Amino acid sequence: MIQKSLFMITNPKKTCLVLDLDDTLYKEYDYQTSGLKYVEEQVLELYDVDLRGKLLELRDQGVNDIFLELTNILNIPSSIKDSFLMMYRYHKPDIALTLVTKKFIESALHNFGKVVILTDGRSISQRLKLESLSLLKIPVFISEEWNSTKPDNKRFVAIMERYTTCSKFCYVADNPTKDFIAPNKLGWKTIGVRDTGVNIHIQKSDLDKDLNPNQWVAGLEFINY
Repeated sequence: MIQKSLFMITNPKKTCLVLDLDDTLYKEYDYQTSGLKYVEEQVLELYDVDLRGKLLELRDQGVNDIFLELTNILNIPSSIKDSFLMMYRYHKPDIALTLVTKKFIESALHNFGKVVILTDGRSISQRLKLESLSLLKIPVFISEEWNSTKPDNKRFVAIMERYTTCSKFCYVADNPTKDFIAPNKLGWKTIGVRDTGVNIHIQKSDLDKDLNPNQWVAGLEFINY
């Protein structure tokens, strides 16, 4: 059930607020769109082929290996798909925080004992996202840099050990298949942000209760303190 009323976090000054990135602070669909458009621009410049949004069409059609299909379209060796993938991963994304998310983060930085980001992904790709979102000043725990992906608890434990002035910890994320397992076991408060219809990972409703957050909310604006 989606929480429509405000969800209260008590004693925020003693709380370390930990935020997921993809599909929590911005929509990963927008990142995909940015990356695929960038690859199309590079293909036009390097191969003189105007794809006219073809890669976005393939994405929306559910094609699994878009860059393999791109090599077929260009009639070039399939091994070159890895180069297109690198273009995609290391482009500077055209993404932005919504006004609601920006206000939430600005308020959280002022009111919580500590605010950090914990995200799965590649170091450079995730940091380029954070740069585009103007969030690089917030401490970040990226899976590739820690050799640890969710649901492993390594980074969650590290946060507890690092920010000892905080007596409470809260994780806000979106993917119940992996995001909430570790913090739930560690006794954290966990909050899930519901999909608005474009999330990359489907939020299944038939999962074991241990995989779900303490509370689902319709958006960051429903979290109060």
